[in-house]
Amino acid sequence: MYQMTLNHADADDLTQEVFLRAARGLPEFDGRAEFATWLHRIALNCANSFLVRRARRATASLEEAPEPVASGVERPDRQAAGAEADARIRQALERLPVKLRAAIVLTVLHDVPFPEAARIERCALPTMYWRVHEARRQLKGLLADVWS
Repeated sequence: MYQMTLNHADADDLTQEVFLRAARGLPEFDGRAEFATWLHRIALNCANSFLVRRARRATASLEEAPEPVASGVERPDRQAAGAEADARIRQALERLPVKLRAAIVLTVLHDVPFPEAARIERCALPTMYWRVHEARRQLKGLLADVWS
């Protein structure tokens, strides 16, 4: 959830919402899809709904600093550079359209195979490949100065 919302508190809230919806919907689960696919779909629906609501409020901002990943003891200059890179990646992900962000999060960050990701997103397999390609292309442009 964090990769979609880019905010830990929102991700925690949405995770609770996903499990509540899954628990309520379990009697209707008919087994046509794998359980993981069904659960991913609920998670993405929750995330997409949240992002639409947040965009409507027009109060989404980038003032909250991302939480850097703990990686042991590092030199302060490297920690600062890593935190800056994390912030830039977070901003770049936030600028991606929701469908592209979902594609890159599923396939790259969660290692979901492309056919499974396409089922979760309810799109054709070539569409999923294109979304990941386009997300990577846009991220490369947005982050060109980070790794140059």
